[in-house]
Amino acid sequence: MSELNDHPERAAELDSVELHGVEPHDAPWPDDAAPTGDSAVDSTLEPLTGIQSVPVAGHSGIYAEIHDSLLAALDAEER
Repeated sequence: MSELNDHPERAAELDSVELHGVEPHDAPWPDDAAPTGDSAVDSTLEPLTGIQSVPVAGHSGIYAEIHDSLLAALDAEER
């Protein structure tokens, strides 16, 4: 699969990065994040627990929803 690259000059730089024997697609998925202690934040971050089963193309939508939800919570606290 080929991807568009808006920064071809970075491609050569990234190709030179050593991964110490780990291919990017073989890298382990990070462990679940530890609870923050804030139930509103923890419930907002809940979609991240299953994100590895979502195709990468769908990650940006999940991140955007989380961002918007956290931003709304922060805006509400300011009032």
